[in-house]
Amino acid sequence: MRAPYADIPGTTIFDADQVRNGYHLNMFCMSLMKQPNRERFKANERVYLDGWPLSEPQKRAVLARDYNGMIGLGGNIYFIAKIFATDGKSFQYAAALMTGMSQEDYAQMMFNGGRSPGWQANSRVGKTQEAYWAPVFRGYEFSRRWMRDAEPDVVILVYNDHATAFSLDIIPTFAIGCAASFTPADEGWGPRPVPVVEGHPELASHIAQSVIQQDFDLTIVNKMDVDHGLTVPLSLLCGQPAAWPCKVIPFAVNVVAYPPPSGNRCYQFGKAIRRAVDSFDEDLNVHIWGTGGMSHQLQGPRAGLINKEFDLRFLDGLKNDPESIARVPHIDYLRHAGSEGIELVMWLVMRGALDAQVREVHRFYHVPASNTAVGHVILENLRSPSPRQARRFLVERPRETITNTTPSTGSPLRPPMRQQHYGFCRTSPRPRWDLKNSYAGRRRGFLRADFLLLCLRCRSVADC
Repeated sequence: MRAPYADIPGTTIFDADQVRNGYHLNMFCMSLMKQPNRERFKANERVYLDGWPLSEPQKRAVLARDYNGMIGLGGNIYFIAKIFATDGKSFQYAAALMTGMSQEDYAQMMFNGGRSPGWQANSRVGKTQEAYWAPVFRGYEFSRRWMRDAEPDVVILVYNDHATAFSLDIIPTFAIGCAASFTPADEGWGPRPVPVVEGHPELASHIAQSVIQQDFDLTIVNKMDVDHGLTVPLSLLCGQPAAWPCKVIPFAVNVVAYPPPSGNRCYQFGKAIRRAVDSFDEDLNVHIWGTGGMSHQLQGPRAGLINKEFDLRFLDGLKNDPESIARVPHIDYLRHAGSEGIELVMWLVMRGALDAQVREVHRFYHVPASNTAVGHVILENLRSPSPRQARRFLVERPRETITNTTPSTGSPLRPPMRQQHYGFCRTSPRPRWDLKNSYAGRRRGFLRADFLLLCLRCRSVADC
């Protein structure tokens, strides 16, 4: 049976056939996440490869750094990334090779807005401009101010594992980290110099219990390393502290091996997470950060695809009609947003945890950010006050009065705190929510910044 995505030009989908064909190739790539293995590989690549049951064409493709050849033989771009990371190269470097363009021409193409979904042939362009990052980082200034007013106790971070903690041996659709701590992973460049991530086992276990009882199949992970998909958002919004200012619960979603969960499944999963946290009795300010790139493709001759129109329609629908956005089929993402644009389904985990009606406070969209578009939108539930209004609310009402009110008393104070609060009151026995979706990745000159920030029961920041 012919796959519905087989006719997408310049694109190879990592489906079950590719997983089988490329299993040993991709597992070899994962071995390069350890420094001793990288040293052995660099010392004698052929000898190291001969220790793996790869086919001869696969070995030749690795030795020649033929990335398109590796993908055709079952390789996946997130696994192959461990090879060019070992070589000290970036995603943009590899993408240029896969498209047959020079490094300068590829970078300039991205600077000019990327490749259109209707691409058929390469075009020659001039040299890249070095300093185009300033507009990208200016787009997060509002979010940093917002974050200063919304300090979380716990962040539930939904992200793509990028073939780091999970190999092809086990590919969970949804996985939650229930450990007390998580070590930054070595993804081929060496571990990022960031603090160990402290978990919240009590809340994580409660969420697992609640979500599974709501008929979601969730994999519980008690030990795993976390990659840039989780640590870079923390760096972006928290800087480079000696320790992260909050605890983090990792939620990994499979958007590597096809098929990933549907948009609707992610949307309903977000609703289940909200119900779980609402039922947790400890007094916490809880954020959810979900990650995922907007339109982008990192592999094959179609690498560099960006579709601004698709992205903006997605942002509009995320605010105004999430039910319709949740029904968008996988094939539409693959055709119009690129093979890695499927990460957008993770945004719907965030949107599912929001009220049905939200207002848009801020939006930012910029092309390019190396290999992808970067977007940012702030949404608020219609009933939510601003952070400063929430602070004033707390000043005007004594702590002990708020503490002693419950929904069953009919007190006029309790509903505003339960339904309109922003997360500043530390006296309510229920969690407050902020929802954030953030992703950015810098590796030796390579930057990927695609963020979604969403805030439940108050502000929703959506960042591509």
